[in-house]
Amino acid sequence: MDTLLSDELWNLIAPLLPAHPPSAKGGRPRRSDRDCLRGILFVLREGLRWQALPRELGCGSGSTCWRRFQDWTSAGVWETVHCHLVAALGERGLLQLDTAVVDSSSVRALQGGAHTGPNPTDRAKKGVKRHLVTDGQGVPLVVQIGPANRRDEQWLPSLLWWLWIVVCHLGWRRPRELLADRGYGFAWLLALIRAWGLRARVAPRGSPHGSGLGRRRYVVERTPSWFMRFRRLVVCYERCGEHYQGFYQLAACVICARRLHDGQEGDASWQPFERSAA
Repeated sequence: MDTLLSDELWNLIAPLLPAHPPSAKGGRPRRSDRDCLRGILFVLREGLRWQALPRELGCGSGSTCWRRFQDWTSAGVWETVHCHLVAALGERGLLQLDTAVVDSSSVRALQGGAHTGPNPTDRAKKGVKRHLVTDGQGVPLVVQIGPANRRDEQWLPSLLWWLWIVVCHLGWRRPRELLADRGYGFAWLLALIRAWGLRARVAPRGSPHGSGLGRRRYVVERTPSWFMRFRRLVVCYERCGEHYQGFYQLAACVICARRLHDGQEGDASWQPFERSAA
């Protein structure tokens, strides 16, 4: 468990958690926030049902961890922590911000909800599409989810807006170029990218295969494999899109925290987390 909830990650999250005043009626002592966060991370990593969370881990019951996750997700804790981690990476020179790379991929959804839709690449079964913007090394800067039947180009304006919030509002200059595949190669999107002051390195719609962008775009296609090591994300079990988005944001926090830790240790080869033997 300690390989997931490092002291660095906990020290970033703890000040951002909503305060919980003690109950005037007394009762059992409240389970500590750190214990509950360890339980949430265990569910995220192992893909368990909440009620299957082992009591011997000392994280409290699955119901307690689920309520805490719901409260913290509604309070926007994970988005704020992710922004702080990205800022810390930038301050230490561990981001390659000259280039931003965008891509999407889909996963199957077993429940309904507004965040799901018929996946045209999976025989119209319910699915969720993950939209990512990374730096030039694949570190996730923006992650959003939406129905699998919504086309990629419909999400790019929102992704650019969030990229501007994450990068420019933290006092950095915006990236010089944006790399994307043919799914984003519409004329109006190319004009929008240039209007944001970015060089559009996007393969136009209908162009033949072999643009050469794959030599630099592979980083964004590698990042989903890091997310898929969190087994709760492999298939969408959530009925509420806010919760699935929260799991993705929390996974992005773990990935960034691991990058920050390895960068401080001077290790250029890094992985999102180390899987325990359990």
